[in-house]
Order: sequence, then C-alpha cells, then structure tokens
Amino acid sequence: MATIACVTNSISRRRLSLAAIDAAVSARLGPTRTLGNAQPACFNRQVAMYLARHLGGWSTTVIGRFYNGRDHSTVCYGIQRIEALRENDPEVDALLTELKQQLSREGDDANCSRESDRKLKSISRSTQTLDQLAELVAERVCAYLEKRRNTHPGEA
Repeated sequence: MATIACVTNSISRRRLSLAAIDAAVSARLGPTRTLGNAQPACFNRQVAMYLARHLGGWSTTVIGRFYNGRDHSTVCYGIQRIEALRENDPEVDALLTELKQQLSREGDDANCSRESDRKLKSISRSTQTLDQLAELVAERVCAYLEKRRNTHPGEA
C-alpha cells in the first residue's frame, strides 16, 4: 500500500526545492552561490539553474532571485549554455543524468516520508478530534439528563 502511495505521490509530488537542488549540485561540483562569475562556480550555478528549471519547474525569475538576485535573462543564458554543452559533451550529459536521478530519488523518498508524516498527523488529529467530540457529547448528555432529573424528579 505504501508503494502505491509513493507512486501516486511521485506523480503529483511537490516540486523539488531550490535549496535541495543547490545542495546536490554543490555537493557534487562545488559552490554555486558565490558572488561574481569566476569559474567553476559559474558553471556549477548554471548546472543548478538548468536542473531547477527542468527538474524543479521553477521560473527563471525565482531561480535568479535565489542565486543572488540574478536577472532572469542571466538564468536563461545559463540554461541555454548547459543545454548546448549537454548536446555536445557526453560528460556533461552523464553528469546531468546522474544529478537528475539522485534528485528524483531524494525527492521521491522525501515526498513519501512527508506523505506518511502528514497522514499520521491527520489520523492523530482526527482521533483527537473524535475524542474531543465524544467528550463534548457525553458532557451534553450528562448535563441534559441532570437538568431533566432536576426538572422532573419523579421520572428518573
């Protein structure tokens, strides 16, 4: 059953966070969120921007803001550069494929665990709500019976 929930969840999953994408790229290639355009940080950042757009579905404006307030046209240029490198360089293609697989696995694991946490909290809340409701009903019934007994002493 959990597998079905994870498969269903991966179909409708929330997008990967920019921080998760950035962390994966930084762990693999090096820093991405540095000032300036010195290599290799610039390449690393462009890889992260490419993944954020294609895997995370983030807009170029949001990606630019995340990377030290860069303009969306800078993000577009970086994405185009990585797309061109991917077509012409098998090493870049392999790198992107590995990063996509890693991020997809991490996203699926995180989403499945988030989904089960959410369900447990929901069950806990609903159980708590039912317990509270039962207590309220019991209190009202007792109050009603007490009132009725006081109003009509001979019927009880």
